[in-house]
Amino acid sequence: MRIDDIDALLAVVQFSSLSQAADHLGITQSAITRRLQSLEQSLGTRLLDRQTKPLRLTTVGQRVYQQCLTLKREARRLYALANEEGEARGPLRLGLPQSLSELCLSRTLAGLSAHSAEADVTVSCGWGGQLLSRLENLDLDAMLAIGPANLTIPDTLRATRLRPLAVGVIVRQGVFSEGMTLSEVARLGWVVNPEGCGLRAGVIRYLEQQGSPFKVNVESAGIHLQLQLVANGAGVGIVPLAVLENSPLRESLQVIASEEYCPENYLWLLSAPDQGNLAPAIREFAQLVSEQLP
Repeated sequence: MRIDDIDALLAVVQFSSLSQAADHLGITQSAITRRLQSLEQSLGTRLLDRQTKPLRLTTVGQRVYQQCLTLKREARRLYALANEEGEARGPLRLGLPQSLSELCLSRTLAGLSAHSAEADVTVSCGWGGQLLSRLENLDLDAMLAIGPANLTIPDTLRATRLRPLAVGVIVRQGVFSEGMTLSEVARLGWVVNPEGCGLRAGVIRYLEQQGSPFKVNVESAGIHLQLQLVANGAGVGIVPLAVLENSPLRESLQVIASEEYCPENYLWLLSAPDQGNLAPAIREFAQLVSEQLP
């Protein structure tokens, strides 16, 4: 049994697709098929039901998959035995929330390159839920997240609260008065991130508590595009105020219902424990992003 074979199974379960799993691992689809067959032959059992789409684990495959996660975690701990104060070497896979990426990514990469020249750094930008799933599956070493003070994470992960991170509901300047309620403003419809964004989920929960619908006008992954659309009158947005303050469009936008809807959010660093000599680079990553937020 080889680690490569285990990685193949973990990737196939993560993506529910042979082609996507192969792309993720940087190998051909035939190569990932051979790795899966190798693992099945070494265990003497069938792990995947190949008649279903998407691919589905067999009953014994479910148990093997859980054990493979444990084996991968233990293997990572073995590699992490190096001194935590040593220079970061080898692959370092980091996750950054999509809502902060356009503001922070460029300078963060430059800072990591200067601080951890020997580390092979990869930064993935995405929605909080997706990044957390990858962190749990050991596909990331650490990630930043936006969440409440009572953030709940799996027991296998470590969380460090870095700093407050205010968010606000925004509209085109002059469209609404400050006295308008969020439910009234929301009738205009929303310009928001796709599903999986924590900021979107938070405002949906609030509106549901008020008995108000959540109408989506535009789903867009680009924060600057969202700001432009809101400035053009396409709907209501919700963004970290640090992003708004750094935007050239800030004079064209106004924050609405700031006293009514002011969720307590923080920037968090989430990571697996026992990172060895990757730990200083992970801390530097968190500091670089945090410093860029006003």
